[in-house]
Amino acid sequence: MNDQKPNTQQSGATPITGSMFLYQQPELLTEKDHGHLGLTPPQKPFEHVRNERVVPLTLTEFGSAQRHFPIIFSSTDSKAVPLAVVGISESENLFVDETGEWDPMVYIPSYLRCYPFAFARVAEDRMAAVIDRAAASVSENPQFPFFQGGKPTEHTDQMMQFCTQYEAERNRTREFCETLGELGLLTAQQATHKQPGSDEAAPLAEYNSIDARKLTDLTDDKITEFHRNGTLSAMYLQLYSIENWRHLMARRVRREMRTSNGSA
Repeated sequence: MNDQKPNTQQSGATPITGSMFLYQQPELLTEKDHGHLGLTPPQKPFEHVRNERVVPLTLTEFGSAQRHFPIIFSSTDSKAVPLAVVGISESENLFVDETGEWDPMVYIPSYLRCYPFAFARVAEDRMAAVIDRAAASVSENPQFPFFQGGKPTEHTDQMMQFCTQYEAERNRTREFCETLGELGLLTAQQATHKQPGSDEAAPLAEYNSIDARKLTDLTDDKITEFHRNGTLSAMYLQLYSIENWRHLMARRVRREMRTSNGSA
């Protein structure tokens, strides 16, 4: 875990390079530029992910996420990122309803709970706090100010602590995925679905997953190593999660039925 304290006091002159999923206008959080701002929960808190099909996950979330989502990987190489699949069709998150609320019975990935806060690397050994200035929750009349008396408020500190924990888990997850890629454990696979009244399965989605057969071919030493460092269980949780393609399709069918009945 990175014990370095996030920098929230530097000037806004330091540029942010690269892109961040969901963050339309990422800015380094400073008292100078954002002292008059803060957060007010929007009426539709998850409207910004209504049209997203996948959300990033960290390793420690696999246990909770595998109960609800297929967990897949962005690629089959060592730069793969774990993703929770939240939709089947383009621009459709099946866990956000018409009011912009997340299904209260379903796990919310940490990436979404960090938003609109995040970290950005501004030097080789230094991270800085970031906000998405374009987020609907960022307000000039905030319920939770970012700063008071020139210092981050307790709410801001709490969010930064959560983001610090998330960043540590993200680094651990990156190492996990690098291992999967180097060992060739990730392969392209296909999810299928049988339409009502049909005996043949039709393609549903192409995705990347751990290959169960390759996992069983690992040496005893490797299996013992993964068991001791806690990643073996995560591998099997990911494999178990693939059953959720069926549940995701069922959720989609239920939504379509509600829509056709005019109750969505």
